[in-house]
Amino acid sequence: MKTYNYSGLSKADIAKLVQRNVDPANEIRAIVEEVIASVQQNGDAALFDYAAKFDKVSLDKLYLDKSELEILASTVSDAQKAALDIAYQNIYKFHKAQLKSEDKIETMPGVTCWRELRPIEKVGLYIPGGTAVLPSTFLMLGIP
Repeated sequence: MKTYNYSGLSKADIAKLVQRNVDPANEIRAIVEEVIASVQQNGDAALFDYAAKFDKVSLDKLYLDKSELEILASTVSDAQKAALDIAYQNIYKFHKAQLKSEDKIETMPGVTCWRELRPIEKVGLYIPGGTAVLPSTFLMLGIP
């Protein structure tokens, strides 16, 4: 990891560091949109293709059976499982608090506005791999 002394940096250096993770040309967005469109059009076949392209793996199926899940779960330490469970409970509690009743507001005579909550049937979650795959990203995106 590189460290920088802020007081020793020029304005140009600071500007470059601040913008280093920006996607100004929307290259990442374009790739994600392409992936979503391909999966919508080609279904599971697209998932197999993208697993090979991005993860460099050749899958023979997309789902794990119960015994495979149990084997994988046994490789996670009790401390890690406890941390994930605490994170799950906290995220769930936070999201549940957002499900308040629909408050109707009459903004002017005869005009009523409200927020309507509707469940989403299907979602695609983008979990960046990069240098640090974070289970918390999956939890925050996937927990209703």
